Amino acid sequence: MSSRSELMRKILLTIDQHPSSIYDIMYSMANFSDPKRTRLPKLLKSMENDNLVVSALQPGPLGPYRRIYKPGPEAEKFLVENLRDAIETILHFYNSYRTSNPGELYELGENPEIATKDGKILYASYPQVKVNDLNEIRDLSSNRNVTISILGPDDILSKTGISYDVVESNIIDIESPSKTYSEVRLRGIPPISQLPKAIAECKRVLIRGGMLRMMVPFVFFDEPDKATLGEFIRITAATKFPELGVAEGNDILHIIEQNFSKHGTYETKLGEVHFWAVKS
Repeated sequence: MSSRSELMRKILLTIDQHPSSIYDIMYSMANFSDPKRTRLPKLLKSMENDNLVVSALQPGPLGPYRRIYKPGPEAEKFLVENLRDAIETILHFYNSYRTSNPGELYELGENPEIATKDGKILYASYPQVKVNDLNEIRDLSSNRNVTISILGPDDILSKTGISYDVVESNIIDIESPSKTYSEVRLRGIPPISQLPKAIAECKRVLIRGGMLRMMVPFVFFDEPDKATLGEFIRITAATKFPELGVAEGNDILHIIEQNFSKHGTYETKLGEVHFWAVKS
């Protein structure tokens, strides 16, 4: 049996292009069973209360009036949330596929192999620090000549035993004095509209010779061409759901070039793209 959320999604997709009666909806959905014919009416009533659907009585093709349903004012928001979850799932399986088929996707530069400098490191993961950031933070903290500041929420770190302090702000408005950090590490990026401010802030808080290191999980450098399904997923993820880690590489490079004269990119065998820049 389909979950409530899954049924709601199917109903909205069914009536999106063709406003329908309850019977039209029922017969349009594959593998839907409601022998007592009570589940769908209750669900549609609940969806109407939540502004996901609206309905009105209209004359039927054979005369009797029928209640016709169409998407309500909250329907688009609900479907967009479902779209985000679907793209996140696709990226999960794509990442597994990429792991089993390693190799570089683009001809980028070489890893500069610049050692981490002693001093203060600002670590920022967008939208917040995640489980897969812990090993990197733990490795950094093992260097006794390095102190770590975490930008933003630190819930996942609070019981790890890792030594750090918290900077209570965000990447576009870092509440630290200028020339504070020897290195800024950014994992994932904010929306592209916020990225110029974020990169400028990173530069501001770096000492002279300090290094910005950015890692973005899914980066594209070729320009979008035809309106394919793949291009739709790419553009939608990059523009609507930047927290998923999909980004246009040339846009990022352009912003970095505006702030740093010494910079570069390289790619890991798993296709992760690293951007780096040194403050002169």
